[in-house]
Amino acid sequence: MLPAMREYFSWSDARTFREIQRFHSDCLVILQAKGIRYEELRSALTPQPGKQEAAFLFDEHRCDPERIPGVDAADALFKLLPGKTTHSVLGGELVDDKDEIARRLLGETAVIAKDLAFKHPCFCYVLYVNNLSEEALKALHTGLQAHPGYLGYVPCTYASLAKTFVALHLVNLAIKHAGIVILGHEDDRDNRENCNLQLHDYTALGLQIRSLQSMYFSAFLSYKPERMLLQDSDDDLEIALRAMSDAVAPLGEFTVVIEDDKFDKYLRTKKLGKLQNAGLAQLTKTELEAAIGAKMRSNYLYNIDWRDEPDYQGSFFNIMLEFPRAGSYPERMTAALEYKVATKVLRLVTLT
Repeated sequence: MLPAMREYFSWSDARTFREIQRFHSDCLVILQAKGIRYEELRSALTPQPGKQEAAFLFDEHRCDPERIPGVDAADALFKLLPGKTTHSVLGGELVDDKDEIARRLLGETAVIAKDLAFKHPCFCYVLYVNNLSEEALKALHTGLQAHPGYLGYVPCTYASLAKTFVALHLVNLAIKHAGIVILGHEDDRDNRENCNLQLHDYTALGLQIRSLQSMYFSAFLSYKPERMLLQDSDDDLEIALRAMSDAVAPLGEFTVVIEDDKFDKYLRTKKLGKLQNAGLAQLTKTELEAAIGAKMRSNYLYNIDWRDEPDYQGSFFNIMLEFPRAGSYPERMTAALEYKVATKVLRLVTLT
């Protein structure tokens, strides 16, 4: 979370809500001035059902000795990314001081191209990419095998300990939006400028540079991979709640509610296939409410929205739910929920 945003916790919920809304509006204006519509970046900022995520692993000691390893790895990856698509790219090294976790977790889950014989996990450089088609993922894996330092990738589409481990200490490097790369720059640099503070030469790949102050990039343009959350509280979750409501209560105090008509005329008809795939079709309304509620602390909130209309005001968010299936990949579905703080209810709006 941004250090500048930590002070929000000392403010009233109402003031925090107003400030975050203003901050977000400023970001939209900055992007628009650079010819970028925030809505067009949604696929890189939220998890996409039907798309793949992967963490590509590089042995720094086998990268080009004449270049910084992270730059060498990023150059190889960006050359292979599809030209017209949008992705968030994160980077960093594995953190396992005693070298007790990384090899075991990666060995169980990674699609290995060469080996996992890095000297120490801190020399294993990770590039995490979201919103990949299956074809794009295969093409990246195949194309990167020509790179001396490429070891393989960790599939990160579904929740796992390996995904949580590799993504735990990554930082957002860039958004690749078709032929544009969006970066953060210094907070004291004018947002009318476009500059690249990274050592990777994106322009050499034919990408145009668009940048804005890092306080905006970190708050609104950073992708956070879903994790198996092990803590009772999370700063980013607290900020998300305050971004969509002028009154806040912890999600753990809320109950998921599905209206009778929604259950009978929507879920049990139009969404029956989804429920069957997730193994939820036989549940009663009460049991389905409990099943959705049990998943609330396993992921982050996305598509946060404050609806301010003459006839209706409300706070809404999406969450990606994942349910295991025997002998197959988990079933993923996006639940849109209304955050009703007065009654501590999460009202199901849609399930897709």
